[in-house]
Parts: sequence; structure tokens; C-alpha cells
Amino acid sequence: MAAGIAVSIAPLASPGLPDTGAPGSAPAASASAAPDSATADPATRAEEVAAGDAPGAADSLGLGRWVNEEELKRFAKVPWRIGEYFQFSIDWNGLNGGSSLMQVQNLQRVAGRRAYRIVSKTESNSFVSKFYKVRDRAESYIDAESLYTLRFIKHLREGGYKSDVDIRFDQGNRKATYSDGKSFDVAAGVHDVLSAFYYVRTRPLPDGATMVVPTHDNKKSYEMEVRVHKRERIEVPAGKFNCVLVEPILKSEGVFKSKGSILVWLTDDERRMPVLVRTKVPVGSINVALTDFRLFFEQKK
Repeated sequence: MAAGIAVSIAPLASPGLPDTGAPGSAPAASASAAPDSATADPATRAEEVAAGDAPGAADSLGLGRWVNEEELKRFAKVPWRIGEYFQFSIDWNGLNGGSSLMQVQNLQRVAGRRAYRIVSKTESNSFVSKFYKVRDRAESYIDAESLYTLRFIKHLREGGYKSDVDIRFDQGNRKATYSDGKSFDVAAGVHDVLSAFYYVRTRPLPDGATMVVPTHDNKKSYEMEVRVHKRERIEVPAGKFNCVLVEPILKSEGVFKSKGSILVWLTDDERRMPVLVRTKVPVGSINVALTDFRLFFEQKK
């Protein structure tokens, strides 16, 4: 549902969990697909809260000693924790074409506000790269209190196509300002394409509902519709899951740009983990299936 996938702690018996294994017990991805660890630029990283720090009042979010009880009270309720990590395989027209990941990297300050730093990456494998190399990366900085976007960075490398975008969002003044200095009016509570996906994960998703999420991307603003279709059980390499099927109507560039329907299966529990994405693209169809996940960083012993 965003550049990279788009396109993102219950009891053991939670219906959205795999049939085997305890919550968070899925092994880490291989070294070749390890979680991203690059840091933000100094203008954004006034303060960085890394995962794995000493436990404290805010440990339920994996924030360790860095966030006190009073500040935590202002945070919106979210289904993720610092260190949450999803690894996906990408099948392109029936052939494995590469891999993708999404991770809640850490907590930072953007324009004086606490923000979750979300990282998404997509890479074609060596075979596909011979004729259509993909190296896409996106970062979204999501306000921890409102869950609206504060900054969005995107680097697309797809075949001969190249695009670099850096947008700073002023939610109070409803402005989106690009690194080239151009500024655009945006709706109240606007999202980028990656923060929109994480925002949807926080919402109730009853069958038949339609959600409208104000979104800005590529110097254009639009209302992204998310349609909730049904519940069903599906199987992917990471396991079997009870899911809710949703359909976002996107208007974004990138390898997952819609040329037909985009269908997304999220676990039908409070985590709303992305399990499967199916979409049409200009050069065929793509299935993005969950192969591995981690719900949070493990504390150092």
C-alpha cells in the first residue's frame, strides 16, 4: 500500500496469529535482508530513540526509558511497537522477482514532535534486475500523537526511471513543502502513501465499510478510499492467518502503481499485520506475501 509494499501483542490464541509459534517468535530475516539501520539526517534526528534500550514506563511500545508516563499518555494507541518488522517475497507473473520489507525503525523528533520512523524497501532479485532493476526506498515520519505524517522521503530506482522526493508536512498550516522549495496546500490530517497504510492499521475495519484518507504524493493531493470487503483465512509462507481483505484506491507512482485493483490482506486482530498484497502493474501482476516477521526488538540481556 506504499512505496515498497504498495502499496504496514495479542495472546497466543489470537485468531490472526500463525497456527504455530508464540507471538513474536518468528525468526529474524537472513543477513541479506536484514532490517534497515540507516539514520536520518541531522535536521530530523534532533533526538533518536532506538529500540532495545533499557525497559521503562513506556516499554509496552518498545520505547524503553526514553518516554515518560506523561508523554506516553498523549500518544495515540497503535498496533505496532518499535522494531516491528515484516519481510515479503515478491512474485512477478508467477516468478520470484525480489523482496520487500517494512519496519518501525525508531522514534525521532521532527519539528519538535515525536514521530515514528517507518522504513520500507523493495529490491528486485538478480534475475529480474538483468532487465528491470528495482531499488525503491521510502521513509515516513508519523506523529506519535495524531498519527498524521510529518515528513516523507522517497527514492525510486526502477529500470531507467529515477525519482527522489523529500516532503515536509506542516499539519498546523496545512502545507506540504518539497526540497526544491515548492509548497502545496493540503487537507487537514493529511498522510503520505506510507503513513496512510499505517494509519489504516489503527482503524476499525467492519465489512462493507469505506474509509477516506486524505493523501498527498507527487505534488498532488487526493482522497484515498479504502474499501473493506470481507474476512477470510489465507496461507502464506509465514503461516496461516485469519484476515480482513481491504482494497485501497491509490494514485501514486512506483512499482506498485495501480493499473487495476490492489487487494491487501491484514490480520483480523489488533495487530493488523500485512500478510498479502495482490495488484496489477504495467508489466503484469504482482503478489507480495509475508515470509517472516518480528513484532518488536528483543531486549538485550
